Amino acid sequence: MRYAAGRKEETRARILKAAGKVFRRHGYHASGVDKVMEEAGLTAGGFYAHFASKEALFAAMFAPTAAEAAARQGDRPDRPDRAWVEGFLDFYLSAAHRDRPEQGCPLSALISEVARAGEPVKASFEAVVRAVASRIESGAGGSEERALALVSLCVGGLGLARSVVDETLSDRILSSCRDQAALLLDDADDRA
Repeated sequence: MRYAAGRKEETRARILKAAGKVFRRHGYHASGVDKVMEEAGLTAGGFYAHFASKEALFAAMFAPTAAEAAARQGDRPDRPDRAWVEGFLDFYLSAAHRDRPEQGCPLSALISEVARAGEPVKASFEAVVRAVASRIESGAGGSEERALALVSLCVGGLGLARSVVDETLSDRILSSCRDQAALLLDDADDRA
């Protein structure tokens, strides 16, 4: 049976979207191909027509998953400025983002698993880190170092806030990260 043109690409996109959701919700190591394909509404047997391995899927899912999370936030600025960076930080370091990892940024949800992954996964992850930092840079005084510090504060702070039991402590972690981010931005203004 012949399928319509573009069907393979559409199916691949469904698998990538499902993987992003499943991996962020349960973690890469705790999620099998069967769970990803079930989330995509497909049978597991078709997986290898699209990806050579689960790790290949892991590497491929970062860019579209990050783009989807950014679109959900309403992230479409042509030229990010200070106001955009402040809005980004407020969203990223929020209880709403903390409480819905399956809808949020894949960086904080999967960082510890990427650290133990192979080079293709790390390269894909790195590309997203660089893209986010690049978006932040112009609104953070044009400093790549400051942008990388802000990304690190966001990813690490959100990950830590998700990893504690005490919700009050979790909220304090997010709040203190937002405060420190504001200080970094104020420092950028002072140097301008």
